[in-house]
Amino acid sequence: MAWVWWLPGLDISLRAIGAVVTEVLLTGGMHWDGWADIFDGWGAPPERREVARKDSRVGTMGVLFLIVGFGALVQLWRLDASPFHWPVFFLSPLIARGVISVATAVSRPSPHSQLAMWFRSVVDPRGAAVSAALVVGVTLALMGPRGLVADGIVAAAAAAFVRSWTKMFSGMNGDILGATVIFTELTVLLVGAWGWIWR
Repeated sequence: MAWVWWLPGLDISLRAIGAVVTEVLLTGGMHWDGWADIFDGWGAPPERREVARKDSRVGTMGVLFLIVGFGALVQLWRLDASPFHWPVFFLSPLIARGVISVATAVSRPSPHSQLAMWFRSVVDPRGAAVSAALVVGVTLALMGPRGLVADGIVAAAAAAFVRSWTKMFSGMNGDILGATVIFTELTVLLVGAWGWIWR
């Protein structure tokens, strides 16, 4: 996605939009689908949360949070547009995938989610530990000790996000995993835009 920064003469906002659209195209938008679905479930009465989450149509809350999430991601890409911030663009998807590996290994899958149960069967605690070690190693190599502090901030935020949604939906499901990718990428970019990490 970082290739858009090297397009000459392209406005920074268009570069940011291009980066986000590229990610959506590469992943088929599946993480954004999970993002919209959990917010549809959140906006429904408690007894209808699972029905709203599984509905193939995107509801009002899903649309609203798609706009908010996409807009926030574009804005954060713009804020991180300094050439010195390139590690953030590299680390953002890497950390997000590491987070969902760990979240899958330590969270109870929802009995309503075949995807989460399958993912849990292929991601064991040892694999999650390898993912976490890879994230820590790459972060340390690219950003030094401050990067590890940033990893800690992101991990704490992602853990709180996963905990709240798995509690609401009685365990981990595929939509929470997808939404966790979006949330983690937003958090990584936010920490990167904060700026202290570069001083």
